[in-house]
Amino acid sequence: MFIKKLFKVLIPIFGVLIIQSCIPDRMPTEPTENTRPKFVKFEFSENSNLAIPLNQQIKMYFNEKMDLNTFPSNVTVESVDGKINGKFSYASESDTVVIFTPGVDYNRAEIYTVKVHGGVRDINHNSMISPNDDDIPETTWFFTEGDYSLNGFPLVFVRDKAKKQIIYRSGNLNKYIDSLYVNATTEDYQTAALEFSPTGNYLWMVNLKTSDGTVTLIDPETFSVQSVIPVGLGPTNVGFNDNYAYVCNTSGKSFSVIDLGSYSVIDTYTFQDGFKPKDVVYGNASDKLYFLSSNKKKIKIVNANNYSDNVTVDTLLVDNKGIDIEISEDGQYVFIPEKRTDKIAVYDALNETPADIIETGFPNVGDGVISGNYYYSSFYKYTGGEKDGGVLKINSSTRSIENVFTFPYEIDQLAATSGGELLYAVTAADSSLHIIETKTLREISSVKIGGSLKYIAVSKNNYLK
Repeated sequence: MFIKKLFKVLIPIFGVLIIQSCIPDRMPTEPTENTRPKFVKFEFSENSNLAIPLNQQIKMYFNEKMDLNTFPSNVTVESVDGKINGKFSYASESDTVVIFTPGVDYNRAEIYTVKVHGGVRDINHNSMISPNDDDIPETTWFFTEGDYSLNGFPLVFVRDKAKKQIIYRSGNLNKYIDSLYVNATTEDYQTAALEFSPTGNYLWMVNLKTSDGTVTLIDPETFSVQSVIPVGLGPTNVGFNDNYAYVCNTSGKSFSVIDLGSYSVIDTYTFQDGFKPKDVVYGNASDKLYFLSSNKKKIKIVNANNYSDNVTVDTLLVDNKGIDIEISEDGQYVFIPEKRTDKIAVYDALNETPADIIETGFPNVGDGVISGNYYYSSFYKYTGGEKDGGVLKINSSTRSIENVFTFPYEIDQLAATSGGELLYAVTAADSSLHIIETKTLREISSVKIGGSLKYIAVSKNNYLK
């Protein structure tokens, strides 16, 4: 009897349990994460984007773990010479850090732009931006190592045009190091040139005085005076060939010849027609010296082997006297910017004839420098009462302008690294050196020097500091 009653009680309970077990699970599944990932930062070696090794990896930080398969089509690493392909991987320290490893080495001394587009996705398939939004990529850039960074960096020297005995020194690409006060019996009357000798062992400082001038030889590494060489009256600039230095004695209407072995003056040549040399370059193809006049629309050509034969060229410059003189590395073309004009006169040294007048379209062309197959000329113009500046990149052979760099300050002087990868530009308005890479004429860095800056020279050798 008891068993029958128990059975009647348990049957409904079992029935309920059986029915419940047959009802499907109606609890909602956990929702898929749909928050868009965010880009955090790029990172290079030592957190710097300069002098980057040619196989350097690039780290990209996000706030979520990312889907590596979406990166090849949404990340570009590109220079003026094209894109670099590579592979993507997670960093060992975190799955939210994606590493790009280049498949081949980057080019030397070249700017690369890195872009991460909004199409990259996290592991939950969420992209950084909606397909309906404008894709504005996350962007950075880096500049690769080259000759300029081989076993150190060049040293850069700038002379103060107000405090004429002071030379500033910078290095490590973009770091101010120190200054040197060059003692003199009488202070220079005016600031004159700084130049490096062909071997780069000495920095030459030209000292323009009211009496006969001198040239001071300075060791670039120790930044100390090694010797002082007396020259003529009113020296302004110095030029070189492999064996001799030629100092333009403007007021003395002469030039001094200094032997680079003995560092002594072995000859002084005076122009009998009163020609006042301001600057000089040596032509290795013609074995001649090309002097710029300080006050006339003339150049003087002198035979370098005996100085006995000189020719005056007065048909080259058009509107005004020249303010600088440079010669192409092959020794064929002499470039002379005309003062307060947009014109650069070109003389063919091999054919001994005026070759060209480059009308740049940029007023007030100025100091120039030869590097490789290019002539770089500074210029400035007045805008709203202020002087805006820039640099023209001119092919030495074709004399065509290939690129233009514009700048909010007048550029006073230019100098190039020995490998031709960088230009250093002096801007007196902000007392700074600006560093410009030569392939695309883009500024990559600057260094504050202080003082009133004028003449500049870049060492031919690199130094560790």
